[in-house]
Amino acid sequence: MWPEIFEFLSTIVAVACCAAAVKLADDYLDKEYDAIAGKTNWAEIFDKGTMLYAMFLLALSAGINAPLALSLFLGSYIVGMFSAMRDKFPSRLNGFQESLVAVTVGLVLFGWNTMLFSVSFVFAIQLFDDYIDAHSDCLSGQRNLANRYGKMECLLVGLFCTLAAFWLNERLFVPTLAGTAIVYLLSFRFTNTVRI
Repeated sequence: MWPEIFEFLSTIVAVACCAAAVKLADDYLDKEYDAIAGKTNWAEIFDKGTMLYAMFLLALSAGINAPLALSLFLGSYIVGMFSAMRDKFPSRLNGFQESLVAVTVGLVLFGWNTMLFSVSFVFAIQLFDDYIDAHSDCLSGQRNLANRYGKMECLLVGLFCTLAAFWLNERLFVPTLAGTAIVYLLSFRFTNTVRI
């Protein structure tokens, strides 16, 4: 019984650390857009240390549960490229090509089930986030899947991806959802506290 409880709780902590790392990296990249939209951004608070904290949290997450943490991080990278498939990056590859590299690395290191679970879960979170941020992203000119394809479509595909992630690995689904929810709630509370 205790080993199962420990595994469940450690998975939540690993996912929370990974989600916080992704949030920091995302806020670092979106700092200018968030300033235009009037949204509080973690990169404003952590400034030059933002990416260092992100790396520290990712390392901590990987130390607890490397396959899940790193597949979720790769999933976030892949999903993050969905709005920039044709853009060229410093690697001289476009977003689509970089996504293919990330998918290949993930499949080789973690297997198809873990990678598909991670991509499905992260894509669901991204779709729900875009649904919530549709108005502010429209004001700032930031790319948003809900604005591009429709809010209802975004919700439906998000629900489908959530169910797909649950079907692919129901053992990991609940602690992954819990870890993500913790960071989302902390982010919301932290943002409101900073604004006050």
